[in-house]
Amino acid sequence: MHPYETEGRQKVAIFLATVSVFLVWILDIVLGAIKYEPQWWLSVPSFAGFYSLVCWTFDHHLWRLRIFNLLGLVKAPDLNGEWSGWVNSSYTQGTTQTPVSVVIRQRWSKMILRLETEHSRSHSFAATLKTDDLPYPEFVHLYVNEPKSNAQDSMNTHRGTAILEFKDAGLEGDYYTGRGRSNFGTMKLRRNSDTA
Repeated sequence: MHPYETEGRQKVAIFLATVSVFLVWILDIVLGAIKYEPQWWLSVPSFAGFYSLVCWTFDHHLWRLRIFNLLGLVKAPDLNGEWSGWVNSSYTQGTTQTPVSVVIRQRWSKMILRLETEHSRSHSFAATLKTDDLPYPEFVHLYVNEPKSNAQDSMNTHRGTAILEFKDAGLEGDYYTGRGRSNFGTMKLRRNSDTA
């Protein structure tokens, strides 16, 4: 997985720090109620410990909860899951829809997209999820594509960029490849119902 950019990271960091301070305060009240005074080396790292735990929990699980979306803390859509669809490439003059399968693994701080066709595999190495001032969230990612052993001799490893809108529970948009392929096309994906 690689880090990705999205709006609202600063607000979330402030929120998680505030929650951590609150938890330290609660811990202090509880320890005071049972008349226990911890050693200085135990009490000093309590904020860092709570902050680490809260950040890990938010990163892996809590960011998906709808309440954070309603509060305006999280704007990034949850793209986790298995997707199916097609790409339409300039390589075939747009006459063929090539089936693709995609797996997206996403946390609050990191994600990766893996795409596979009959003849090649791709994986993302950088991404951003843009949500501000757009009608639909936009998922932009850079990827590396590697041919399988059954690919044509003219196909080689190359980099590319895809710009996909998340709308109507699907991802669709354009992609283009870098030097070595110089193709472009469209892509349309739908999340498989059993992984939604």
